[in-house]
Amino acid sequence: MSISAGLASIAQAADDAARADVPPAPGPQVPLISDSLRLIGDRGYAVRLDGVPDGLGGAFEEVSQLIARKDEPPASIGGLRRRAQSDVTRMNKVLQSRGYFEGTVAYRIDLGLPQSASATPADGTVVPGAAPPVPALPTQPVEVVVQVDAGPQYVIGDNQVSYREKAAAESVGDSDAGLPSDLSAYGIVPGAPAIAADIIAAEKKLVDDLHDRGYPFAKSGGRRALADVDSDRLAVTTFVELGARARFGDLTVDGLERVTPAYIDRRKTFEDGEVFDQRKLDDMRAGLVRSGLFDGVRFQVGEAVNDTGEVPVTLTVSERPPRTIGAGASYSSTEGFGISAHWENRNLLGEGQHLRLEARIAQIEQEAEARYRVAGFRRADQTLELGTMAGRESTDIYDRVGGLLTAGIERPLGDKWTGKAGVLFDGAQVDEVGEATETALLFGVPLQATYNGADSLLDPRDGYRLRLAATPYFGRFNDELAFHVADVELRTYVPLDEEKRLVWATRARAGSIVGARTGELPADKRFYAGGAGSVRGFEFQEISPLGTDGAQEGGRSLMEFSNELRWRFMDDLGVVPFIDGGIVTDSPLPDFEEEVAWGGGLGFRYYTSFGPIGVDLAYPIATPSDEEPSLKFYVKLGQAF
Repeated sequence: MSISAGLASIAQAADDAARADVPPAPGPQVPLISDSLRLIGDRGYAVRLDGVPDGLGGAFEEVSQLIARKDEPPASIGGLRRRAQSDVTRMNKVLQSRGYFEGTVAYRIDLGLPQSASATPADGTVVPGAAPPVPALPTQPVEVVVQVDAGPQYVIGDNQVSYREKAAAESVGDSDAGLPSDLSAYGIVPGAPAIAADIIAAEKKLVDDLHDRGYPFAKSGGRRALADVDSDRLAVTTFVELGARARFGDLTVDGLERVTPAYIDRRKTFEDGEVFDQRKLDDMRAGLVRSGLFDGVRFQVGEAVNDTGEVPVTLTVSERPPRTIGAGASYSSTEGFGISAHWENRNLLGEGQHLRLEARIAQIEQEAEARYRVAGFRRADQTLELGTMAGRESTDIYDRVGGLLTAGIERPLGDKWTGKAGVLFDGAQVDEVGEATETALLFGVPLQATYNGADSLLDPRDGYRLRLAATPYFGRFNDELAFHVADVELRTYVPLDEEKRLVWATRARAGSIVGARTGELPADKRFYAGGAGSVRGFEFQEISPLGTDGAQEGGRSLMEFSNELRWRFMDDLGVVPFIDGGIVTDSPLPDFEEEVAWGGGLGFRYYTSFGPIGVDLAYPIATPSDEEPSLKFYVKLGQAF
């Protein structure tokens, strides 16, 4: 009889005796091994990984079911063995994928069984006629030890690319000369670790590059890898099915309803007969998506080239409703209650013309604004924007009544960069406290470059944003006037855990005005700090140099800092401790001999499908102002920055 069958028979006999009310044999009862095996579900287990190479601990933990399901122990030793064996299979694959081709993984299970019942007591005393001691049934967790013997890590030896159907490249213009002969341009070089994921990623980049160089049908044909056990090197040959080289053929558009074909023609990023380049299709798709006119945009390249070496392209779109209306609201104890409403038509004349009308009413400002955008202006990736705004702004420092006319050109400068340049006319009556009302007539040339590497508009958790802005002004304000305003802002978002539930967010802003003294500038063109979007805990525009009358009058330089620790929990709730700082001085460069204003507090977030709703409570920590410190609170949609 086998050991396992014998154990099963003993266990079954005990069960039969219990059912038959047969009294157990006299003397102490010795726990059976089968009892220990049955109690694994109650005892649980611990896992130890031994011999794991540096840098692979995380990869082993990710594939381990022993670790992932540690809180769900199997009921028996058999279930635990099956779980451990499945880990061995997966961990061996991890070793292979990282270049450890000679590596092995094994496991052992330590049940922690008691010593033999006939063992001599610890003090050596043996009582004649006494029953042997009864070993206790183990209660500590079973230990599963996974032993890794990685062996040497292989490195890349020779690597080359073999192209199939190479002669087909000559069907369009030049030949296949210049095609990569190996993967060195993608990081696969002799001596580098032979990591499977890196090799596969390099092959994908090669195929993508071929799509950008006129080969729309190129695809991976697999690879051959030969390991030299004497030198621990891996020779890799990558096969690529090249396909025919092609030019762009006719573009067919499906799905248009209200948008005219002329609009699509203006957004084309390629010419008929031009050598095929997948990047140009990607750029055109991105532009059509950014237009807001379509829910879906998809390109389909033909299956073969025609007799002239051209490949047809089909564009399929799904249009969005062109008109939307919206509203918003905000409140803060420093700036009061505010509401806004807008109406927009993203396809006013059938060719992507975008008209937006917006009104904002708040305690300190009332404005009406109209913006008209024409996408594809003069070139496919360029947008013309015209704007007008009229309104009133009333603060503790000045009252302003006036209007603004703007015209500008916007275009992408790279993958995430956007540039904008234009002209503006700003006319207003400015009534500064303690000064006579003056009329400002200013012309400006606003220039701006922005980088958006954040992963969300309303709730960014990773990446950063950078804004660089400069506007030279000239005109009249009591006298002829010329000055230059520069403004830079950086926002960063650093996730502190894999799920991005804990995020460290920072904001830094710097501004400077040169060319005129503070008193020569219209009050609404000077720098101030304090309030929502600036330094929380302070009144709106409270942080400012003081005039001879003791009132805030603004400055020519600005520095602001914000730090937040955003913690999201229970899926839709979050808390945000924060600290803000800022300084405004009368010189073009910040004077840190002046006192920096600091405010801190705690925010609360409720996360919805359209973004977080936030409430922030803030209090001044250090203040250069004579204002009595008080608790401030702010309500808004989205994060503070």
